[in-house]
Amino acid sequence: MDCVSNIKNNEQIRESLIELKSLAGNDSLIKNDQELKEKLIDLLKNDDPKIRKNSAILLGYYQDTVGVLLDAYRQEKTDYVKDAYLKGISMQDCHRHIQELKLIQSQLIHFDSVPTKHIQAQLKILNPLILKNQTHKKKIIKLKHDPVDVILTTLPYYQFVLFDSVLHLKYKPVTQGVLVRSDSLYDLQNIRAYKDMIIPLQSASGMDISLEAIVAGLKRSNLSDVLDRLYDDHSLFYFRVVDGLREKNASLIKKVSEKLFEMYPEILLNTTENYDIEIILREIKRGKVNAYLRLTHLKNPRFNYRKEVIATSLQPYVAATLVELAKPYMKENGKVLDPFVGCGTLLIERNFALPSKFAMGIDIYGLGIEAARKNTKVAGQNIYYVHKDALRFVNNEMFDEIITDMPTLSQVNDAKQLKDIYDRFFERIRRLVKPGGYVFIYTSEISLVRKNLRLQEGYLTLIEHYEIPRGKNMFYFFIMQVK
Repeated sequence: MDCVSNIKNNEQIRESLIELKSLAGNDSLIKNDQELKEKLIDLLKNDDPKIRKNSAILLGYYQDTVGVLLDAYRQEKTDYVKDAYLKGISMQDCHRHIQELKLIQSQLIHFDSVPTKHIQAQLKILNPLILKNQTHKKKIIKLKHDPVDVILTTLPYYQFVLFDSVLHLKYKPVTQGVLVRSDSLYDLQNIRAYKDMIIPLQSASGMDISLEAIVAGLKRSNLSDVLDRLYDDHSLFYFRVVDGLREKNASLIKKVSEKLFEMYPEILLNTTENYDIEIILREIKRGKVNAYLRLTHLKNPRFNYRKEVIATSLQPYVAATLVELAKPYMKENGKVLDPFVGCGTLLIERNFALPSKFAMGIDIYGLGIEAARKNTKVAGQNIYYVHKDALRFVNNEMFDEIITDMPTLSQVNDAKQLKDIYDRFFERIRRLVKPGGYVFIYTSEISLVRKNLRLQEGYLTLIEHYEIPRGKNMFYFFIMQVK
């Protein structure tokens, strides 16, 4: 290639390095050219900082140049060039040099004479590099700690499903869910009907969506205090900032990340993966943002059983919420049927809430049945699954209840076929459920349910129905009793 020849012959070096850099990732010949490698090493001493910068990046394609690049990094006097050495190093196996890299990281954190933007540029490469090349010590929350305020987020308007689970705590409903004060976050993990656990940062709410306002709010917040309350280990926390604005603003998020490092250089390090915590900026009201802390390493085992999913699967916290709504009508040690079981999430959550004597799931979709069997095994439950059309299923015994997530038009894609499914299903209920038993249906097809309730009013009574927002769509949960 002409650019390689030019570099070797000291001709148009800067331009040729730029051209070679654009080609290097796709050309294995470059990696095997030892003469070029020696020339690039020599160019690390060139007076032109841009030549040094591009040479350092290109040396990353040679797998034995980490030592050379580290030496050159230590000799480099131009701050904006230094991240190029780290970029070259990041392309190689760095296990043997991890302690040197950690020393550089520590020095960068404590520098006060280098412009922050240059430190950030280097740490942006260095932080994930160190995480990738060593086992990151998992942060462990104290089993008992000083109380902190936590929001358990719920489906909109369904905060009340959590009230029974938090009666022993100080709590109140808030826009996103239920705010509780707890001295043991682990105890909250047993509650099933919430989506997420986030910690509101005091004095960092109602902020204008501007860098100045957000930075001021985070500066006066209790972030450092919360981390002190939760952890004995005060080593560095890897973090990222999450954009929860209605109109995404990547530039603002990047600047907030940089300012957080400036405010807490001995506590926080920014990275794009393997982070310990997230700082969430969520726009609650138009033009106003609140800041929250999420502990990403705090893995909640509630839904670990859900190893297999299908496209139409319910989110497990939604299934758990529906079960809480139905729970007052469920029969302990009853016989339960889900005729459109999918991967089993709703039926499994029903059994977690109240043990059944016998539970059966039916589905015409074979992959769904296989997924349900695997999930049920992990959940440690005993559910009998049948791969069959539920509308053709012949039962020998009656059930105490049906609980199911019904097919929708978006799944069936045929309005006439969908109508037939609902009509036939409602007709079959009297042959499936005992008198006095209950039917719990989750669906978006409210008109088909209402029509069949009118047609079957002689034996089926609507007890309650709930509107369940699901993204931009509205779903409904019906509780019906067989006469």
